[in-house]
This record gives sequence, C-alpha cells and structure tokens, in this order.
Amino acid sequence: MELKKLLDGVEIVDFNVDMSLDVNEIKINSAEVKAGDMFVCMKGTNDDATRYVKDITVPFVAVSEKKLDGASYVQVKDARLAYSKICNNRFLHPLDDVKLVSVIGTNGKTSTASYICQILTYAGIKCGLIGTSGHFIDGEKVGQSLTTPDPYEFFELLFKMRAKGCEVVVSELSAHAIYWKKLAAVKSDFAVFTNLSQDHLDFFKTYEEYKRVKVGYFSPENAKCAIVNVDDPAGREILKRAEESKMHVIAYGLENPADCFAVKVREGMDGISFVANFKDEIMEIRSRLFGEFNVYNLLSAITVAAAMGVECRTIEKAALKVRAVKGRFSILRSDKGTIIIDFAHTPEGLKNVLSAARTLTKSRLITVFGCGGERDALKRRIMGEVASKYSDSIVLTSDNPRGEEPEEIIKQIEQGVCIKDVKCIPERSDAIRYAISGMDEGDTLVIAGKGDENYLEVSGKKIPYSDFDVVSRYVK
Repeated sequence: MELKKLLDGVEIVDFNVDMSLDVNEIKINSAEVKAGDMFVCMKGTNDDATRYVKDITVPFVAVSEKKLDGASYVQVKDARLAYSKICNNRFLHPLDDVKLVSVIGTNGKTSTASYICQILTYAGIKCGLIGTSGHFIDGEKVGQSLTTPDPYEFFELLFKMRAKGCEVVVSELSAHAIYWKKLAAVKSDFAVFTNLSQDHLDFFKTYEEYKRVKVGYFSPENAKCAIVNVDDPAGREILKRAEESKMHVIAYGLENPADCFAVKVREGMDGISFVANFKDEIMEIRSRLFGEFNVYNLLSAITVAAAMGVECRTIEKAALKVRAVKGRFSILRSDKGTIIIDFAHTPEGLKNVLSAARTLTKSRLITVFGCGGERDALKRRIMGEVASKYSDSIVLTSDNPRGEEPEEIIKQIEQGVCIKDVKCIPERSDAIRYAISGMDEGDTLVIAGKGDENYLEVSGKKIPYSDFDVVSRYVK
C-alpha cells in the first residue's frame, strides 16, 4: 500500500521519504523487517525500538517519534496512536460497516462478551468475538492470543470478520490495551463497563491509576454509547462523566436507578431468574447460569441487545439458551459432590465465585487456589481473606508462578487465611487430587485461578497443564 495512504489520519511532525513509496508490510520487530517494509518504533516499559533501527540492513521506512540519522523515516507525534491508525488503514477500515462492542472491566469481560454474542446470534445477527478464550467468527474459533490483540492482529481479525459477513464484533478491551492505545484508531459503538476492583497493580502501580485508565476510555472520543453498571462506584463515576460530556449512556444494575434493571432475582439449583425492565419493556428472564455475578453479566448483555433493537421476546428465549464459557463457573458432577472450575484470579472474582458456590453447597465448601507470580502481590493476602470468609477448607497451591518460588507466594496468601483447615501443596495437580480425595457426599470443590487455561507458566516456560484434565483423572 502507498505510504501516504497508510499514514492517512496520522499526525506527522517531519519526514525525509517519498510519500508515494509502496510499502510491503508493517513490522514492530526489527528482526522481522524485510526489504520494503515499514518499521514502527514504539517505546515499551523497558525498551525503545529506535535502538534497533541501526541493525536493519535492508531498505525500509521507520515510523518514529524521533528523527533518525541515516534512515528513511516519518516522524510522528505519537507512535502507538500512529500504529493503530496505520493498521486500520492497512486493513481498509474494517469497522466502516460493522458495529463494535467493547467490554471493559476487571471481572466478567469474557462471560459478558460471550453472552452478548450468544444473544445476538440467536436473534439472527452474525457476530465476531475477540477475547481471552479465543477469537471466533460466527461461533467458529479462528485463533487465540492476547485478551485484546496488538493492532495488526486486531485489525486483521476485523477484516476477516467483515469478509465473513459479521455485522457486529464484540471485543474484550483490557486495561493494558487501553493504556497502549491499541484501539485508538476506531470508536466503539457500545462500550460496556462491568465492574472495577484491584488487579494489575504490578503494571499500574496504584489502584487509582488502574481506575483512571479504565474509566478514561468512556468518553465521546472513544465510544458512541456507554453501557454502565451503576451499582459499581466506578460505574457511577463513568455515568457522571458521560452525562457531563453529553455522551449517550445507558445504565444497568440491581440496586441503583437504571435504564435497565432487574427485580425478583432468584438463585436456585437449576440457575438464575429475574424480571428485567429495559426502559419500561418487561422481560421474564430464566437462565441456566449461576450466581449474582452472572445476573449482572447477563443484564449487561440484555442491555446491549435491547439497545441494538432486538425484540424483548427474542431476548427472553435467547437468555434461556445462553451457556457459560468453559472455565467460567464450569460445573462438573462427581459421585462425591460438585466440582466447579473457574478463572477467578482477583479478590472480587474469587468472592463472586465462592458466594455463588456456597448457594449450591449442601455440606462443606472446599477451595483450591493460588496466585500468579510477578503480578500484583498486594492481592495475595486479600484473596486468602476472601477464601477464608466463604470456605470450610482451603488448599493453597501454585498458579503460574513464573519467576517466583511457589512456596513464597503461598506464604503471602497464607497471611490472609484465618481458618484452621488449610493445607499448602505447591504442586497443583497434587493439590487437586488431595482436595478431591477428601470430598464427602454433598461437598462442593471450587478450583480457582486458571479456568480453561492449558498451561502452567514456570520460569519463562509454558508447561502443558489443564485443571479439567487433572479433575477427569481423579474423579469417577
């Protein structure tokens, strides 16, 4: 594509290259640059890609925030913003006739995004889905990478989704993706806010900075309409900001005044039910999902569908068919009791899962979990406290220790544990085997932290591993 076309909409400071130059491909890794490519130089947390320009020996053009001696370059004001726009141009503005729904929050992004897709699909709307559990076109998995892929992959996915006839794309949007401006080239049609609690403080350092990034996305520059959980304090802050900026906002919730709200909420052994009111349109919702957290997830999905014009009766029928994402409160039955596998890896996420599991438990609630290494260490003690509040027995174990010692992570979690029945077993498969062997009839076992992940990350290596496989090995 012609360089000038690739740079359409990019704020250029200076350049020393012919804008009619034909560019072969866009690269962000200097080792992958081939003759005729563009190399976008971005600053990371610990590095600056301009350092590697001198190592490239083939003709290329660099896009950088700096002037580069001895190289063909285009100096831009913001390299990350430029990269997003360049990729959008490269893939011919794939959202021009496709609606984008972005799902933002600490917990519930994956489930909410899936529920939105499931309801819209039932309504006859062809959807694409981009998120933690993979990338899907009309229900068919086409790949898996980051929760929110880097711009080149993201816009390539959008291009493929449009080519396959998708009318709506639902994407999880992580705090890191917002911070690194991955979607800065486009505006979401709907930005959904689920909730906010402590996470990723290894990167953002403070909760306030983490909140600033998440909340900051909800502006007229980034989204046409905000769909916001107003039972969450950060959601109420978003609502206020949106109203002040004249941004269109639709509020949902259970406890505070909202455009879409739920009453008569019931949780039972066969799922949840409630009456949803969307702007005085009444829906009788029954679902095979479990837990109050799924009432919120489902209510946000219902709000999106209704805002898109899906008929209430269609939403009612779709809700009954919505299924949980694998590894998100996945229930397995055994001869001893119920086993629940879930991805919960934050204090609030663990609280949601354990409180829901408690409603299904006839006898003891046993919890197996750990915390990831080289991540937010401040939440470890808190998660020990949460597990103690809801559990009768706790087994502390390893969960992606990365470069840390699992035993040291477990000690930090143990500082928050305040029940007597606690066991520390660093080897995760051994911990699960121990918990299963100790189950009695009527017990519930929650295995939290990994969900459907198929690896353990240890010392820089991803070792094949699955909680589902381990459970199937030891359960009759």
